[in-house]
Amino acid sequence: MQISIGEALQIRLEAVKNNNLESQFKIDGKEYNKKWADAVEYFREQINKERTKDKMPPLSFIAVRQKLIALKEIDDLRWFYFQCLRYKNKKKGNTFSKCFFGALKTR
Repeated sequence: MQISIGEALQIRLEAVKNNNLESQFKIDGKEYNKKWADAVEYFREQINKERTKDKMPPLSFIAVRQKLIALKEIDDLRWFYFQCLRYKNKKKGNTFSKCFFGALKTR
Protein backbone atom coordinates (compact mmCIF):
# COMPACT_ATOMS: atom_id res chain seq x y z
CA MET A 1 0.00 0.00 0.00
CA GLN A 2 1.53 3.29 -1.07
CA ILE A 3 0.39 6.65 0.19
CA SER A 4 1.19 10.13 -0.99
CA ILE A 5 3.52 12.47 0.86
CA GLY A 6 0.56 14.63 1.82
CA GLU A 7 -1.23 11.67 3.36
CA ALA A 8 1.90 10.65 5.26
CA LEU A 9 2.29 14.17 6.65
CA GLN A 10 -1.37 14.25 7.64
CA ILE A 11 -0.95 10.99 9.56
CA ARG A 12 2.11 12.42 11.33
CA LEU A 13 0.25 15.62 12.26
CA GLU A 14 -2.64 13.65 13.69
CA ALA A 15 -0.19 11.51 15.68
CA VAL A 16 1.43 14.66 17.12
CA LYS A 17 -1.98 16.02 18.07
CA ASN A 18 -2.79 12.77 19.85
CA ASN A 19 0.67 12.59 21.51
CA ASN A 20 1.08 9.21 19.88
CA LEU A 21 4.09 10.07 17.71
CA GLU A 22 6.65 7.87 19.47
CA SER A 23 4.51 4.75 19.22
CA GLN A 24 3.83 5.49 15.55
CA PHE A 25 7.56 5.66 14.83
CA LYS A 26 8.08 2.31 16.56
CA ILE A 27 5.32 0.69 14.49
CA ASP A 28 6.62 2.20 11.25
CA GLY A 29 10.18 1.14 12.10
CA LYS A 30 9.22 -2.46 12.77
CA GLU A 31 7.22 -2.71 9.56
CA TYR A 32 10.05 -1.18 7.54
CA ASN A 33 12.58 -3.59 9.04
CA LYS A 34 10.35 -6.54 8.16
CA LYS A 35 10.07 -5.37 4.56
CA TRP A 36 13.83 -4.77 4.37
CA ALA A 37 14.49 -8.29 5.71
CA ASP A 38 12.07 -9.72 3.13
CA ALA A 39 14.05 -7.96 0.39
CA VAL A 40 17.30 -9.45 1.72
CA GLU A 41 15.64 -12.87 1.68
CA TYR A 42 15.04 -12.53 -2.08
CA PHE A 43 18.78 -12.03 -2.57
CA ARG A 44 19.57 -15.03 -0.38
CA GLU A 45 17.17 -17.30 -2.25
CA GLN A 46 18.58 -16.33 -5.65
CA ILE A 47 22.20 -16.76 -4.53
CA ASN A 48 21.51 -20.11 -2.86
CA LYS A 49 19.79 -21.43 -6.02
CA GLU A 50 23.05 -20.92 -7.89
CA ARG A 51 25.16 -22.26 -5.04
CA THR A 52 23.23 -25.54 -4.91
CA LYS A 53 23.79 -25.98 -8.66
CA ASP A 54 27.53 -25.60 -8.04
CA LYS A 55 27.35 -27.95 -5.01
CA MET A 56 28.38 -25.21 -2.59
CA PRO A 57 26.88 -24.80 0.88
CA PRO A 58 24.05 -22.26 1.12
CA LEU A 59 24.66 -18.85 2.64
CA SER A 60 22.86 -17.79 5.78
CA PHE A 61 20.58 -14.78 6.00
CA ILE A 62 23.13 -12.96 8.14
CA ALA A 63 25.91 -13.39 5.57
CA VAL A 64 23.81 -11.81 2.83
CA ARG A 65 22.46 -9.15 5.18
CA GLN A 66 25.99 -8.05 6.12
CA LYS A 67 26.81 -7.47 2.46
CA LEU A 68 23.65 -5.40 1.94
CA ILE A 69 23.79 -3.38 5.16
CA ALA A 70 24.94 -0.24 3.33
CA LEU A 71 21.77 -0.20 1.21
CA LYS A 72 19.35 1.15 3.79
CA GLU A 73 16.46 1.93 1.45
CA ILE A 74 14.20 -0.80 0.12
CA ASP A 75 14.09 0.93 -3.25
CA ASP A 76 17.89 0.71 -3.45
CA LEU A 77 17.72 -3.01 -2.70
CA ARG A 78 15.04 -3.45 -5.35
CA TRP A 79 17.13 -1.59 -7.95
CA PHE A 80 20.25 -3.62 -7.13
CA TYR A 81 18.30 -6.90 -7.27
CA PHE A 82 17.04 -6.15 -10.77
CA GLN A 83 20.52 -5.06 -11.88
CA CYS A 84 21.86 -8.44 -10.75
CA LEU A 85 19.04 -10.20 -12.59
CA ARG A 86 19.83 -8.25 -15.75
CA TYR A 87 23.52 -9.16 -15.44
CA LYS A 88 22.68 -12.87 -15.57
CA ASN A 89 23.61 -14.37 -18.93
CA LYS A 90 24.26 -18.08 -19.44
CA LYS A 91 26.07 -17.58 -22.73
CA LYS A 92 28.63 -15.26 -21.18
CA GLY A 93 28.85 -17.15 -17.89
CA ASN A 94 27.51 -14.24 -15.88
CA THR A 95 25.49 -15.09 -12.81
CA PHE A 96 23.44 -13.28 -10.21
CA SER A 97 26.06 -14.18 -7.60
CA LYS A 98 28.92 -12.74 -9.66
CA CYS A 99 27.11 -9.43 -9.91
CA PHE A 100 26.16 -9.46 -6.23
CA PHE A 101 29.58 -10.29 -4.84
CA GLY A 102 31.47 -8.28 -7.45
CA ALA A 103 29.50 -5.11 -6.79
CA LEU A 104 29.72 -5.47 -3.01
CA LYS A 105 33.37 -6.48 -2.83
CA THR A 106 35.33 -4.62 -0.17
CA ARG A 107 38.84 -3.64 -1.01
